[in-house]
Amino acid sequence: MANIKDMIPAFELLQPMTIEDAMELMDVHRSEGWVLAGGLDSFDWFKDRIKRPKAVIDLGGIEELKGIREAEGGGVEIGAMTALTDIVRHERLRAEYSVVSTAAEHVATPQIRNQGTVGGNVAQDTRCWYYRSGWPCYRAGGNTCYAAAPEAMNREHCIMGRNRCVAVNPSDVAPALIAVDAKMIVENTSGLESTMPRTSSLVRPSTSRA
Repeated sequence: MANIKDMIPAFELLQPMTIEDAMELMDVHRSEGWVLAGGLDSFDWFKDRIKRPKAVIDLGGIEELKGIREAEGGGVEIGAMTALTDIVRHERLRAEYSVVSTAAEHVATPQIRNQGTVGGNVAQDTRCWYYRSGWPCYRAGGNTCYAAAPEAMNREHCIMGRNRCVAVNPSDVAPALIAVDAKMIVENTSGLESTMPRTSSLVRPSTSRA
């Protein structure tokens, strides 16, 4: 069970200015590091003391990961650190990819959309009450799904067709990106890029660890 405190556990805050620097820091800290986008999902983990990274790598200073640009061969490229508000207001997205801008507009409140990023929204972890409260469930490495029981708090879960874990993805934007056949370009700490199989729009997400 989560042990909720008033103070977030201490960590070292690292603020790289380039993707290369971020990769190097991620490679150094590995499992003891945590990559921060908008921070809205991350700070929930920290406050509940379920996640206790020794180093937090803030991507907010990497300009290359921000903004909405024309993509080669047509389409649009959205940086992972682009604020959801920018997606809501972008004229071409509203005209040609309205399902994406509409999905971004449905995220929480204006304040959260100003702070939240498309990469963070897509990459956020499930908000299953049991999982995020520290229960030793399947998703956390245990052997039970506490939300699957008939008497459980499972109203927001996906019980039908489940395979062990019944938790759903909480991203508002991810289904819209799938609908427009978006690609996701991911780079690992070795500098290798891979493209998740979609076509049309391009989305460059937060860099990932290998």
